Amino acid sequence: MFIENNQWMNSFETITGKTHLKIEMPNQDAVMSEVIEEDFLISAVADGHGSKKCTRSHLGALYAVEAAIEVAKNIKDDFIKDNVINTKSIGKHYTKKVISLWRKKIDEHLEKEPMEFDILEGLSSKEIKSIKKNPYVSYGSTLLIVILIKDFIVCYQLGDGDILFVSKSNKVTKPIKRDTRHIANDTSSLCLNRPEKEFKIKVFRDLNHVLQMILLSTDGYSNSFSSETGFFKVGSDLIEMISEDGFSVIDENLKEWIEETSNHGSGDDTSVSILTRINKTDELEAASS
Repeated sequence: MFIENNQWMNSFETITGKTHLKIEMPNQDAVMSEVIEEDFLISAVADGHGSKKCTRSHLGALYAVEAAIEVAKNIKDDFIKDNVINTKSIGKHYTKKVISLWRKKIDEHLEKEPMEFDILEGLSSKEIKSIKKNPYVSYGSTLLIVILIKDFIVCYQLGDGDILFVSKSNKVTKPIKRDTRHIANDTSSLCLNRPEKEFKIKVFRDLNHVLQMILLSTDGYSNSFSSETGFFKVGSDLIEMISEDGFSVIDENLKEWIEETSNHGSGDDTSVSILTRINKTDELEAASS
């Protein structure tokens, strides 16, 4: 899928991993992007936990990306005042509203389709008790968001997954470092008691336009590489492809690429969103075509 505004082009896709295809398990990932205004684009990826307790986490991931975008639309005028970022609105005010809407979507789903504990297999009485106490556990998901608004870039991360920045000089960095508390499959989640406290948020002023690309992905992507160096190389490789063949090469091949990467790597569901800055040459080519 492809969208663009006056500054950025965005291609995003999700695939079901072979491990889930084998057991006929639905894709636990979700990805969504939207141009809210010409100078306001948002992209979000989410990864449902998919454990025995999280039987509805594929819906939790979908509700997460939907909530991220719907809330951004509703409070878009609060984000920037007099060309200055409103740190309160862009921070916990936004994340609290995202969590609130995510829970509302779940409450509505539970009202239509209540949990049937007698048909859930492999759950202990203790696990069933914990779900009854906190039904959001069944919908548990991570969430990564990037908001590009005017001359600001805002990154949010709850749980695992990756956001990569790639500069015009092909330097690849992570604006938000991996949470050292996450060991193996342990991760922060929207289903926690106060998940707004767990969000990592970074705000960047984008005045010099040195940033060329942003990549968001669920951990199924990075886990398909044997090292972080190999994963980072994806960023520089994509920049080179775009410079040679244009952004269309990404949009046309992204789903096939991530499917192949997952099949030869983690075997997990994988969602990727790639945002690339529109250069003057891109604008000229588009005008002449």
